[in-house]
Amino acid sequence: QKHRMGLVVRTIGIARARIKIGMANLAYNFQRLAWLEGRIAPA
Repeated sequence: QKHRMGLVVRTIGIARARIKIGMANLAYNFQRLAWLEGRIAPA
């Protein structure tokens, strides 16, 4: 997922890296949800 989102984690501290990865994961999941709903709705 990091490669798909173009995410490069360059932070100081594990907590900041976890937050950055978590936010990227959340954004990915929302994009996937929107894509899946778009596929289901017309049918």
